[in-house]
Formats: sequence, structure tokens, C-alpha cells
Amino acid sequence: MHEWSVAEAVIRTVVNWANENHVTQVKKVKVGIPSFSFLDVEILKEAFDTMKSDSPLGKAELEVVFKDPTFKCRNCGLTFSLKDVRDQLESLKGEFGEEYPLHLMPALAPSFLKCPKCGSHDIVAETQDITIDGIEVEESGTAQTVG
Repeated sequence: MHEWSVAEAVIRTVVNWANENHVTQVKKVKVGIPSFSFLDVEILKEAFDTMKSDSPLGKAELEVVFKDPTFKCRNCGLTFSLKDVRDQLESLKGEFGEEYPLHLMPALAPSFLKCPKCGSHDIVAETQDITIDGIEVEESGTAQTVG
């Protein structure tokens, strides 16, 4: 059910933005999600569609783009990608099931993943936040993309 809290946060953020910018109708919201969070896009869209009514997002579409992070080991300096630790992610999912820790909190990646070169857990993940990467609005009968 983590998808519902993500949808709620996206809606709240965009509604606040729309109110501040006097936007009455949002057509599309583009959201970037870390790929290792393994959010279920269909559940996220269902939650978004259910909760968006009675707001400027009433007719908005949710577009989801997954972002693959890169990692940097503070111990040996290696920069590596998600594919380099895919086996670690799969093992973690197998151990914890559907509600594994990175699904709930992607920022925990350094606690569970290790550098494929030196084995250190002292790593930094980039692109680990859920971001609103674009908002398409209706203005004077035309669509405009903001942000």
C-alpha cells in the first residue's frame, strides 16, 4: 500500500503548486521513481485516479518514468550501476518478499547493498528520490508543460 502514500504526496504537492500558480486544471503529471523501489505502477495510477477528484488534477493523467540510479563507493571510489547490484536486489526481494525495505524507503540502499568491487556498504545512491519531473496544464484552451 506504499503506492497510495506516494500518490497522495504527489497529489498534495501538485495541488499546492497549482493553487500557488492559479492553475485550475492540470492535464498530466510526470513522476520520476527510482527503479529499485519496485513500486507497482498500476496500483500507483489507481491510487492517483481515486484520490485526485475535487482538485485541479480531476482530469489529470499520471505518467511514470523509472530512473536507474548510479552508486558511488566511498571506500574504493567505484561508480557502478543498478545492473551491477541486480543480484543483491533480487536476493533482498527474495528474503523480505513484497514489502522489502527498499520498496518502502529507497534511501536505505546503502544499508542493504554493497560495492561489487570491495564489498563496502559505504556507498551513496544518486537519483533515489521520487520527483515530479513535469506538469502539463490547461491554459486558455492550450496545453503547456511546466517544469
